[in-house]
Amino acid sequence: MSKDVMRFLALLTLAASAALGQRPPVILIDGYHLTCSSENLTSDHDFGDLQPRLQAEGVQVAFFGTCSVLGSPSIEALGNSLGVAIRNLNAPTVDVVSHSMGGLIVRSYLSGKQPIFGVFMPPADTRVRKWVSIATPNFGALIPSPIADFLPDIQSRELVPGNQFLFDLATWNQNHDDLRGVDTVGIIGNAGGFGPLAGSNDGTVAVTSASMSFALPDERTRVLPYCHGAGNLTSILGLGCDAPPLARIQNDNPLSWQIVDSFLSGTDAWKTIGHPPSKDKFLSQYGGVLSQPRDNTDKPTGPIGDQNFVSNPPMPGGYAVVINKTGPQIALITPSAARLPVLSLAPRMLISIYGNNLAGSTVTVDGQPLALNYSSEHQINALLPETVSALAKLTVRNDRGSQTVNIFIEDVVPAVFTRDGSGTGPAAVIRTGNFVSLFLTGLGKSGMPPRVTLNGAAVPVTYAGPAPSFQGLDQINIELPSGTATGTVVVFAGKHASNAVTLPPG
Repeated sequence: MSKDVMRFLALLTLAASAALGQRPPVILIDGYHLTCSSENLTSDHDFGDLQPRLQAEGVQVAFFGTCSVLGSPSIEALGNSLGVAIRNLNAPTVDVVSHSMGGLIVRSYLSGKQPIFGVFMPPADTRVRKWVSIATPNFGALIPSPIADFLPDIQSRELVPGNQFLFDLATWNQNHDDLRGVDTVGIIGNAGGFGPLAGSNDGTVAVTSASMSFALPDERTRVLPYCHGAGNLTSILGLGCDAPPLARIQNDNPLSWQIVDSFLSGTDAWKTIGHPPSKDKFLSQYGGVLSQPRDNTDKPTGPIGDQNFVSNPPMPGGYAVVINKTGPQIALITPSAARLPVLSLAPRMLISIYGNNLAGSTVTVDGQPLALNYSSEHQINALLPETVSALAKLTVRNDRGSQTVNIFIEDVVPAVFTRDGSGTGPAAVIRTGNFVSLFLTGLGKSGMPPRVTLNGAAVPVTYAGPAPSFQGLDQINIELPSGTATGTVVVFAGKHASNAVTLPPG
């Protein structure tokens, strides 16, 4: 272990509170500092009273200070250090509150992004339960691209819009970002900007870049009338923001604390604070676009393009990544049974590949051909092999070209089939009295038996495993309480829950 990491862990231990309550520990992660001083080694510089307020509620708090790791390492290296910090807390799960660049450190950790170009090593278990992302420059800060070569360190260069690091982070899984199912809310500010641009940024980051809409539903981004922060980067950019800082919790910015406190403690009050992108002056009509041109074999043919504000964008309210290519184009890969909140897949799973120009294709995973059950211009159904694991490369190829994307494989990711194939509504079952056979895919290789609930209450599982006569199809037999007519069924296996389906009456 490096001296920098050992020094950080010592500071982490000193910063932790003595008592561990029922709630998971919280790690506070600060942002970029052009110069580091002793005040950057404690949380109060960036987070104000947040640490003592959480400790007053009996929550253990630790501080991950970016200045605690010497040498201004890359954000990827800081993500690896965050992983070490999480594991060394020896807690089953943690909650995370990040500010500014700290949010990119969290995303780098969740994806396992490494400093080597194109290499990702996602942790099998992130251990992160909840994440509050405050003013994260998800697609860069308001730093002009022409000055990138003159910036003082790799951290600041990785904050320039349109750089390779940000593009890779946004496309690491199926050409999308994937927050790995972590329960997340984003807090962003819109008190920056002059004249007609008032409300377009927080003084450092455009609202489109800070929005979490690239990965989360509209309500998961809360817009507040605050500024980015009081750091030196904000002072240098100076984009006309004089409201209170978002993350420095004190009496003049009560809305930030109310969201953090509500979200981490599990109440719904945060949903009524501030407004979502759909109600915002700029985010309701504009979106950012990160784009890259490629040829029909998926090789880049030009630089990465970045636009903060585009009218009629692919996705209003945040950023969209657009890959401009001819030939096969993969838009999304899901379990054939249903689309789930995560992008994870499982060995021996039936999958559906959606996109364009897919007819007549072969599909391989790490060079291994897949058996296909259906193929058209916009959809391919295939069977993943039992041997696939971790982060694999899936390639679709036909006489018009090819495209390759990463897919992330976990041991088990249950998805239940429904009668109409939509993944919602009545489940595809066989029912005999109080005994029901559910059909699903994604039980994979886990040796742990799944748990099934009916209206939130566990029901006995009498069998779980492959269904007879059809590869990739799984079956779970359950016994219902006497007299049960219908209800909502969910399968829990490994770290994941299936889509919620309705038990049809017998």
